Amino acid sequence: MSDQPYSTLPERNPVTHKAHRREVLWQVTAPLIGGVLVLLALAVLSAMGGTDQVSRWGDVSLIWLILPTLLVALIFLVITAGLAFAVIWLVRVLPGYARQLQALFEIVTAKVKQISDLVVEPFLRIQSFMAGMQTLMRALTNREK
Repeated sequence: MSDQPYSTLPERNPVTHKAHRREVLWQVTAPLIGGVLVLLALAVLSAMGGTDQVSRWGDVSLIWLILPTLLVALIFLVITAGLAFAVIWLVRVLPGYARQLQALFEIVTAKVKQISDLVVEPFLRIQSFMAGMQTLMRALTNREK
């Protein structure tokens, strides 16, 4: 239909992008991996303990008590994963559009400044003319004395 090519997004700012990736590594990824490792270590330690004190029916009862909580947690896990993917998508897309929007606002700012200068210019000319006349009148009246 249209022979115009799709507009490409401008490149990200490399300095802020590098800083963001470093912050994500240390503030999100590292604590997440650490937490998973701690949970795995606790699971291994609990599996090594003896189960001779716990009866079979106690284990079955515990499983049935935990299942509803796990199902609710699974729902929240799916919601959280969906939100995480949405945030990842936004982080990839928004910087380019934000940069375009910033450029647009810079153009608007320049135009508004240009128009306001044009509007104010006649008043400034009149005021400067009046100030010059007052100075001239003062100079003439001081000379006459």
